[in-house]
Parts: sequence; structure tokens; C-alpha cells
Amino acid sequence: MNVFNGIGRLVRDSELKYTTTGTPVAKFSICIDKVWKNKDGARQEKPNFFNCVLWGKYAETMNKYLTKGKQIGVTAELEQTTWTDTAGNNHSAVQLNVNELNLLASPKGEKEQNTPPNNGGGLPEDPPF
Repeated sequence: MNVFNGIGRLVRDSELKYTTTGTPVAKFSICIDKVWKNKDGARQEKPNFFNCVLWGKYAETMNKYLTKGKQIGVTAELEQTTWTDTAGNNHSAVQLNVNELNLLASPKGEKEQNTPPNNGGGLPEDPPF
């Protein structure tokens, strides 16, 4: 089973691009804080950052709502990508391929804007491969 569920805030505005075959893809990053208490009972926090990808017409629809500071909930599949840079160094990263996305709250201090209904339709219409 490969399922990730999380609630976090966008660290920057989403970027909408198109594949060579014309499939829309929105890329964004979220921050999810890990919170715990240390042995003295003091609250501790560590930010964790995750790169996310949303595919298809849902990416086009949601892109304008995916703005820095917006709190969202995602259900996604983890995918590891690997590549070699121009210097010949190998790299690896894990990204979240978002299947469902729910808009939860605006950035702190902002009033809630009109948002589309959360219907979770983030599955790609055309597979990315």
C-alpha cells in the first residue's frame, strides 16, 4: 500500500505547466510540522517539506487557489524520482503525486476567499508516462 495523508501549508504559489503532450501539471510544496514534547514536557517542532504534483484538468482548476500560506489536506502516492546532473552526480527525491486535495484555510490573517468545492478529483486523466 502506498498512501500518504497530510495537512500542511503551501510554502509558495503553485506553478502550472504542461507536458509535451499537453497534459496540465501543477507543482507546489507544502510544509507539515512534526510536533512533540521533549523529556521536560516542552513543545518541540520540526518543519518537513514535501514536493507535490497534481495532474490533469483538476490541476488547471485548482492552480489559482494554491497560493502561499493556504492550508490544504492531501491524499497522495509517494514516488521516488532519480536523475543525473550535468556533473554526473546521481540524485534522488521523493514527491507526492496528489490524488485528492482539500482546501482548508487561508493564510493566517487573511479572510477566506471564494473557493471551489472540494471534490478530490486529482487523478490524472492521461497517465504521466
